Amino acid sequence: MVFTLPGLRLILILFAVNSLFSFSVHSQTRTEIIAKDSYAINLGITPQTNSNALKPYGFIYKLLAEYPVAIKWVINPEKEKDGVDFRLEEEDFRSGSFVIPVSYISEDIRSEIKSWEEKGMVGNYLDKEKALPVFTDLSVAPKWTLDKQNGNIALTYFRAAGIPGSAHGGYDPDNWKTPEELGVCDDIFVMPHAEPKFDTHKNLYFWNKNFKGAIWAGCHAGSQLENLYGNVIQERDTTMIQLNFLSEGAAGARTTGLIPFYEHRFATPPYQHQLPSDPVSQYLGRSDKALINGSERIFYPKKANVWRASSKMIIIDPTAPDVPSLSNGPGSVMLYGNGFGNEKNGLVMYQASHDFSGDSPENIAAIRAFFNWSFYATEVKREENIIQFQNSGGDKIFAARVGDDLAKMLKLDPIIFDLDKAEIKPQAAKQLDEIAAYMIEYPELLIDIRSHTDSRADDTYNVKLSQNRVQVTREYLVNMGVSEDRISGRGYGETELVNNCRNGIPCSEASHEKNRRSEFILSINCDIYTGNLKL
Repeated sequence: MVFTLPGLRLILILFAVNSLFSFSVHSQTRTEIIAKDSYAINLGITPQTNSNALKPYGFIYKLLAEYPVAIKWVINPEKEKDGVDFRLEEEDFRSGSFVIPVSYISEDIRSEIKSWEEKGMVGNYLDKEKALPVFTDLSVAPKWTLDKQNGNIALTYFRAAGIPGSAHGGYDPDNWKTPEELGVCDDIFVMPHAEPKFDTHKNLYFWNKNFKGAIWAGCHAGSQLENLYGNVIQERDTTMIQLNFLSEGAAGARTTGLIPFYEHRFATPPYQHQLPSDPVSQYLGRSDKALINGSERIFYPKKANVWRASSKMIIIDPTAPDVPSLSNGPGSVMLYGNGFGNEKNGLVMYQASHDFSGDSPENIAAIRAFFNWSFYATEVKREENIIQFQNSGGDKIFAARVGDDLAKMLKLDPIIFDLDKAEIKPQAAKQLDEIAAYMIEYPELLIDIRSHTDSRADDTYNVKLSQNRVQVTREYLVNMGVSEDRISGRGYGETELVNNCRNGIPCSEASHEKNRRSEFILSINCDIYTGNLKL
């Protein structure tokens, strides 16, 4: 039995490891053993079309939004541009691959795979376990917010990928937002060809820092944004700030920011595509022809200024006509980085051109870069957003990231089950009482119960056993007063062992017991979020 939370806008992390791996650092490639019958999407089919190259983004969005999954983003860190990430039999996988581990593939997800394959998505089930280079896990469905001023330009990108209107505020501009309206439940602000002003857009500075909000700017919105500055009140003091997210310089200095679009010439293709193993670079071929329209076709730092060291220039023009006369360059056509070079801030991306919609491989490459950045930016936000839980007296109790295990944050022992049992033990009941109390105190909280078994008994039997454990745990919390629509869950059997006690490997009882556990993964119901969970 699988429990989901349909209709809720969730900031959701499904924090689970599907295999053994050599080491794990955020967004640094590690080798993972991906189990047999996992499903790998092939994003490297040529020619690139909306069906085989963009629909996969709609597919992974739907999985992340509606199912308890974590998707492996596989990227070969050693490849050259358009190089091979891995092979399955005689089939090459290029420009990255999204892999759904077998532990998440329920009958419903298998049906989703078939449905999206009928729309043109291409993929294969692994016929045996395989070591793959995993860049990161994707565990959150992005929540885009379109700029009220000109957000309609981006609608074509979402339609091409099959991403529904509910993901970005729909097709009525009345449901889109201005920068002042952005909050913790907004992941990405999409601003194509806007005319930003300091008074109306200064909140982007704070949203990027405090809520880890991600900002995408197209055409000349990028250079205009970088050049905005003014005074704000911070902790009773007047402070000057500038929205130079990706370039250096002191706020308000004449040398800070980018050269305005009306003061420089256009770029001169062909461009240089760099950083082939970067997540944003996972597109096939070149996007040059898609990025040569509109008022801003290249971004330059001012003459006495430079890009921040952390800004990643995915596409540059090595023959830019205004280097070195107006700028020391490099002139960049597409770049991104953490706001103000701080890894704790959200990601910011500038992409030249007024509108890169279209069906040609060049247009598809540009749109893929937008979606690559979007899914990555949402995961970065998820990992950095910290909730500080407080009691009624205002005292800080603990800090947790959305996606953390509530039991661990409450410093409870793991919820352990006896061998071959799905019964709540007395000690586990006491711990569940504490979890229920916090759920009742904070109605914005949602949890996803993840139940696991050890490797003894048949694999299929263990999946059923773990599902029974989810059921009894959920029923216990509901009986304690937690609304059932706030609890999702799924049994994973023996697919996510915390040690090497696999089939056929002798282990002590204590080692096996560590695998018989439940986790309680935090998320927020943004439909009723009131701000009581302080960030």
